[in-house]
Amino acid sequence: MEPKVSFARRMAVIATVIIGALIFSYGLYLYSWRDAQIAQYNQGIAAYRSADYQVAIKYFDTSLSTYKGRQDLNWMERFIYPKPDKELAAMASFHKAKSLLRLNQAPPAVQAFKESLELNPGNLYMGRDLTEKEYQVFREAALVVKYNLELLFKNDPQQAQKQGKGKGKGDGQPKDGKPVPGDDPGSMPGKGNRDTI
Repeated sequence: MEPKVSFARRMAVIATVIIGALIFSYGLYLYSWRDAQIAQYNQGIAAYRSADYQVAIKYFDTSLSTYKGRQDLNWMERFIYPKPDKELAAMASFHKAKSLLRLNQAPPAVQAFKESLELNPGNLYMGRDLTEKEYQVFREAALVVKYNLELLFKNDPQQAQKQGKGKGKGDGQPKDGKPVPGDDPGSMPGKGNRDTI
């Protein structure tokens, strides 16, 4: 004679099997999950290398927007998924700027260079658990962005003046109440003529 299994025990076994199946299926999902930020960056690099700069800009933009969108994850998503890669976002912005320069669109390229420097200024990695080699890689990446931005300003002085980095005589018209770099501050000592500043 077989012993009777209670209804409560059957329900406990069924609930355990269902919960185990859900956890297993979610584990499979996480195993096959791919980071969209990385995938879009890689597609942008492939488009850049094939000289399809418009498509590259689109992919770099989506990689950046994925990075920005993943900043607002709730605690469960932060626990399960890896945090968005700030360094990769900086590189996406840098390559976006290079693509824009290839299309002769200097003003948006300057903004993309600036965004790259905001994400990776090159000096925020002190105090993190990085090896000296990793620190140097991040620092050199920021220096490359700075060099390219300075080279853009050197080759296109109008862009430098628009960004307040130019040399020489300005047109004398203050922008937003501020003098343009290179303008004469006035003949008065100190901060110059009050009417021109």
